[in-house]
Amino acid sequence: MIPADPLPAPGAPRVTPPRTAVVALGSIVMGDDGAGAAVLAALEAGWDLPRELERLDLGTPGPYFAEYVRDYEQLVVIDALRSPGEPGEVKCFDESTLRAVPAGDRLTPHVLDLGEALARLAFEGRAPAKVRVVGIVPDAVRAGTELSASVRSAVPRAAMAVAGALEDLGIEAVRRARSEEPVTWWSRPPRRISPAD
Repeated sequence: MIPADPLPAPGAPRVTPPRTAVVALGSIVMGDDGAGAAVLAALEAGWDLPRELERLDLGTPGPYFAEYVRDYEQLVVIDALRSPGEPGEVKCFDESTLRAVPAGDRLTPHVLDLGEALARLAFEGRAPAKVRVVGIVPDAVRAGTELSASVRSAVPRAAMAVAGALEDLGIEAVRRARSEEPVTWWSRPPRRISPAD
């Protein structure tokens, strides 16, 4: 039996948390481009997150990004960044930074124009009110499932930045005393399966 959420006191309004998602972007088969998925895996392995917090690993959605995030009230986007900086540097932005990016420029390589996608949703009245972007400056974006050493070492810091962004948005992320091993199946060597298996 699943325990029911406690009922509010008689006459008290029921508080519904804002619909929030953590969105990972990037191709896991293009080296550091898969940083978003690795950070999301580290977040899920190291923090207890509320069950109503949605986690979306969208890969490379291109022009369809807006379709996936329509009607969310809050977003935290994780990606490799097109930004000056040292490989492995973790950077954080909010919606005001996104609005300041000139049309046609891309903050991340996987959304044709993140600011434009959000503006389109705002025009429809279906945009998130709050957006945070946590990104890592990549070192090597090329075919392969391995992250570079600088980006791999930045993943725990980026996961901590995502947890901090969630806290800023009013979503509780509790650090576990003992983290689990992140599930990054794509970075493990293939396992040979014999016919007897």
